[in-house]
Amino acid sequence: MEFLSALFTAAFDSNIVFAQLVGMVAVLLAAYRPQDAVRFGALLWAAVSVAGLIGWPVYAGFFAPWGVGYLAPVAYAAVSSIVIFVAGAVACSGRDAAERGRILVLCTLLAVNAAVLGVPLGNAAAAEAATLASAVGTSVGAGLGAFIAVVLFATVRQRIDERLVPPALRGLPISLVTASLMCMAFTCVAGIAGGLFA
Repeated sequence: MEFLSALFTAAFDSNIVFAQLVGMVAVLLAAYRPQDAVRFGALLWAAVSVAGLIGWPVYAGFFAPWGVGYLAPVAYAAVSSIVIFVAGAVACSGRDAAERGRILVLCTLLAVNAAVLGVPLGNAAAAEAATLASAVGTSVGAGLGAFIAVVLFATVRQRIDERLVPPALRGLPISLVTASLMCMAFTCVAGIAGGLFA
């Protein structure tokens, strides 16, 4: 129950992208086509989840007993970046040079965003003495929330008919308006999802 409560709270109540506005750059830059957004979001979800699986034991086993709990964000950011680059290295095997370059650029963007998303997880771990179940639930939920945010934003962005948007709002301005409306929608449901399993 503790895992499910932490998962739904992190994914919906305190969505790391829309409720806390962390990683919004990734949503604006990478969410153009839903197909690409699903791949980007899935890899981001995996990196943040693995960062929680490995980062919390590192924090609880090494940083907290030594009194350097403030280094928890470093552990989460480093682990998530390593996961991204290892996945990128596996994806680059057997590809030509141009494709490898494109994959490594995408891995760099993903690693920066995974590190950005890992910082609030590290801060949350340092702020409260959570159990492994709640820490893993929070990290998997944060990854799920980022995945949902990227995919939803890409889907909404694709459905916006640019011909009906006034010329002054085309491009980035309508994207920012859409993002702000989606942030308000996620804020409206805050407190509902986590309370289901309390």
